[in-house]
Amino acid sequence: MLSSPSAQKEEATTKPPTGFPDRTLTGVWIASALAAVILVLTCAVVWADGPAGPDAGWLQWFIDHRTGTWTTVAKAVSAAGDTTTVAVYSALACAVLAWRKHWDDAVLVAVTAIGAGLLVFFGKLLIGRDRPPVVDHLVTETNHSYPSGHALGSTVVIGILVAVALPALRGLTRAIVVALAILFVLAVGISRLYLGVHWPTDILAGWLIGACWLTICLTLRPFTHLVTDRLPARLRS
Repeated sequence: MLSSPSAQKEEATTKPPTGFPDRTLTGVWIASALAAVILVLTCAVVWADGPAGPDAGWLQWFIDHRTGTWTTVAKAVSAAGDTTTVAVYSALACAVLAWRKHWDDAVLVAVTAIGAGLLVFFGKLLIGRDRPPVVDHLVTETNHSYPSGHALGSTVVIGILVAVALPALRGLTRAIVVALAILFVLAVGISRLYLGVHWPTDILAGWLIGACWLTICLTLRPFTHLVTDRLPARLRS
């Protein structure tokens, strides 16, 4: 017996969308792949107990090519991407989003940024890697080296801010914003090498861990409403 039109219509309306599970699965695969690479890199760093692979040679290249102008630029870029500064970026973004009642995005930015800070703190504490020789430092650093907090923090915070802003952007503007964000994150990491306070594998780890955490947060983004739905109605309206 053929189904009635009303029954067919009801079945079509109750069928769950397939887009969200597909995106979630993609996010899980990407995060898993990044986590595997991070694990391998971290094991190599711990096993080396010092410069790993091309660390010493690449760092020396940056030291050999220092100039007065580039030193000024590197210090400025490094300051623009340090953990305190990116924390300010995220706090300002949360304030603006909350003011505009975009609670889901505000919660997403806050959780992503806080998670990045915890990853930097516990990552450095767990690995305990020494920085390059102090004689090569152009700025003062007192904590451990792996992973780079600048690389990790800028990857996560700039990445989540761009992700939140993209829906409001169109066409060429979108491409320009994404390109500038990528260039900024790369410049922050490179500036730390130039300043002599990180091994290249510290920077790579910061980028990879940051990308992994960012992927996880974006994958779980649809669930932020579980938090915001608990807010008083007067705040959500």
